[in-house]
Amino acid sequence: MDDSAMQERYRALLLAARNLFSLTSLDDLVENILKYSCVMMQAEACSMFLPDRPKRELIIYSARGKDDAINNFRIPWDKGIAGTVFQQRKFMRIDDAQNDPRLLRVTNAKTGLVTRSMLCAPLVDKEDCFGVLQALNPIDRPIFTQLDQDIFEGLTNIVTGALVRFDREHKIDRETKLAQEMALAMEIQKSYLPPEELCLPRSEMRVRYRPARTIGGDFYASISLPGDRLLAALGDVSGKGIPAALTTAQITTEMQSLSPLAENGLGAYVTALNDDLCQRLAAGRFAATTFLLLDPRRETMEIICAGQFEPWRRRNDAWEPVVVPHALALGIFRGQKFTATQFPCAAGETWALFTDGINEGRSSTGEEYGLDRLRTGLGTSGYAGDVLNRAWSSWEDFVDGEHQHDDACLAVILLKPEPMLEITSAAGDCKRARHFIESWALAAGFPDLERGRIVLATDEAITNIIRHTYASAPGRPIVLSADIAKGFFHLRLRDEGPHVDVSTLKGRALEDIKPGGLGLHLLQTVFSVVEHFPVLDGNKWHLAKPLP
Repeated sequence: MDDSAMQERYRALLLAARNLFSLTSLDDLVENILKYSCVMMQAEACSMFLPDRPKRELIIYSARGKDDAINNFRIPWDKGIAGTVFQQRKFMRIDDAQNDPRLLRVTNAKTGLVTRSMLCAPLVDKEDCFGVLQALNPIDRPIFTQLDQDIFEGLTNIVTGALVRFDREHKIDRETKLAQEMALAMEIQKSYLPPEELCLPRSEMRVRYRPARTIGGDFYASISLPGDRLLAALGDVSGKGIPAALTTAQITTEMQSLSPLAENGLGAYVTALNDDLCQRLAAGRFAATTFLLLDPRRETMEIICAGQFEPWRRRNDAWEPVVVPHALALGIFRGQKFTATQFPCAAGETWALFTDGINEGRSSTGEEYGLDRLRTGLGTSGYAGDVLNRAWSSWEDFVDGEHQHDDACLAVILLKPEPMLEITSAAGDCKRARHFIESWALAAGFPDLERGRIVLATDEAITNIIRHTYASAPGRPIVLSADIAKGFFHLRLRDEGPHVDVSTLKGRALEDIKPGGLGLHLLQTVFSVVEHFPVLDGNKWHLAKPLP
């Protein structure tokens, strides 16, 4: 071989090393590999075999000379010399291919080339084999020489590096595209879910939701109905990923569109929803769901547990499950009748709903979060938003977030009292005032002992208004109002009596043992803010206390 031929081969090797790593199309990469290979190996033809792993085949790309078009066809990946090299990942040099029983004659027939001699090498990186490269029939020499073999080894290293780079970049592109698609799917799914906080005049619902993947199969609903009623639901559809997310979108859409049927009761609503979903959901899809229908004016809560956990409620500063009959999940049997169980509920109560991703959440050691930890995380006191934040933080601190195995959803619902109460200066009305104040103290999340102190101090203030401001005159108005804002429980008292000179309200010394005179002292002890405002036709008191 003369010097010019050798220079041409080495030049092709350098060009291959420089150019193959910049190509972004597999077709361009294959074409350039084969054309550079023909020049470098001074061979009649070169072939590259790339695996189609799902079909267990090798796709053959071949070119005869540097200007020949690329042809491709397929063979089983365990047949022929190339199949042997691919399976065993060993280099082969065959000087008399026509007498080798492993030679596939069909490849010669399809390419029109009679294979006499070949070099065949696996394209291996660590544990992965990306294919096989062949050089066929050296030009102007009977067989491939040791020099040819050395050049071919350098060529296979370059080709393997180019394929590894292409495979990694292709994976990154796929992962990036998938991440973009999943992010879009998450935005679409979120658009079908209501906001995580719904505040109505007589109730609040607050939710935390974390899917095991970017999108998930848990869902929730918080629907405002006429009469200050709240329709709430928390559920889990069968499956995960995009199919489950599409199912949740269907369900939440139908729940909203059918909500007027809740006028006939929760049972009629869920029965109609189930019939609708049985027609719409794909075969095998179902939704385990717990429904609540709160009517604060009647102080009732209707409940249906359709394959999901029963709700919990906080009573006497402790959380306990509300025992109700269980029904089949939605979407299984058309025509199934659902019957709600009705419970009395009191203003100020807090309720909780959760899916199995909460109690079955696992730590890095595989330990489940469990119902006892959930009960501890919810705590014995606290305003609804704080209860949810505390319980969610407890759960997140426990579970192994990187290997979360199921979607998790937790909701807290608060039954708020009437925002305002008007009584008269009659002593009998003080009982109504005490109930109003205690309900709001309960809603604010104060524990039992602190609720008693709040009621006692405010009751003393109302008594003083009756006795001193109104001089015990009957039938005079007193208006109480309450709210929870910016981390404080606010209570306001309004009367229509003569202006009070606050400087005269010093109260008596505690050691002076006789009844009366402790109203102001109690207020200042219990509340962090005690303010008096004379208004045009009476007095206004503002009492405030930080939430627990």
